[in-house]
Amino acid sequence: MKGNNIPDKSRKKIETEIRIYNLSVCYSITNGQVIAVDNLSFDVDISEGVGIIGESGSGKSTVGYGIMRSLPENGEIQSGSILFDGKDILRISRKEFDTKFRWKRFSMVFQGSMNSLDPVFTIEDQMKEILKTHRKDLPKKKFVTIIKDALLDVGLNADLVIKKYPHELSGGMKQRVGIANALLAQPDLLIADEPTTALDVVTQSQIIQLLNRLKKDTKMRIIIITHDISLIPNLVDKVIIMYAGQAVEISDVKTVFENPLHPYTQALIQSIPRINSSEKNIRYIKGNPPNLANIIPGCRFKNRCPKAFADCENDPPIIQVNGNYVKCWLYQ
Repeated sequence: MKGNNIPDKSRKKIETEIRIYNLSVCYSITNGQVIAVDNLSFDVDISEGVGIIGESGSGKSTVGYGIMRSLPENGEIQSGSILFDGKDILRISRKEFDTKFRWKRFSMVFQGSMNSLDPVFTIEDQMKEILKTHRKDLPKKKFVTIIKDALLDVGLNADLVIKKYPHELSGGMKQRVGIANALLAQPDLLIADEPTTALDVVTQSQIIQLLNRLKKDTKMRIIIITHDISLIPNLVDKVIIMYAGQAVEISDVKTVFENPLHPYTQALIQSIPRINSSEKNIRYIKGNPPNLANIIPGCRFKNRCPKAFADCENDPPIIQVNGNYVKCWLYQ
């Protein structure tokens, strides 16, 4: 992979882990608060991919927004720590975070990022603006070289794309430009929120292969946020299954697909369509997730769980099983 001609100090990858510890995020609503992420903890090691999986409203995107400190006005990090190189980035000022971390150490490809490109500016102009804002340490004469290398890194013909306007590019090409924008400063952590939404199957595969290559070649940490568990088996090392704001299972990717622990994870795996299956009916999870504005005690999956029993009326503990973690009474 081509480099971005960025000084060595900027390209250095921090060898320590990124640790999210007891993160809780809430949103203010008319009649109170909704806890969208409830006491979540996980690590992201160098060159590691982490998949955050869940239904709509499970809190998975809120995790990404929380890490980037980009929550909407009614959102607030209630508690927890995000440690990077020994520093809790939730305890520093917004100005310091913007100066030292946002789009430099941490970058995010937001859901529908292909639609965030400004239709009246060329790709080159938009990428230059990012560099002007977030890489003031770089001489402007290097901007074009850095932009072209970033476009090449995501598999685009830089000479062809750089002078184009967004409407002249396909959906897959615009998504790649969105990823290239996030990579301009060679971040240590890339968060991709539904990076394949609205793309055809072939383009989805290309985007996943691209992210996998970036992880391996640049030692970048990647967090993939998606509702589609079938996208990530060859991309991530660890999977976090979110349900109603909680991580119900944190397991290595092999365990999740071969021996899922939580009944919700098992149901997700069973719902994946299989080409060679003789089963005609599509399996799905009956019922709806609980209302986060009115959470009742007990396991949050109990009303949809085929294995629910008396103990599920109480909040389940987090239990370690062969190095993985599951929030379920079945393993007590």
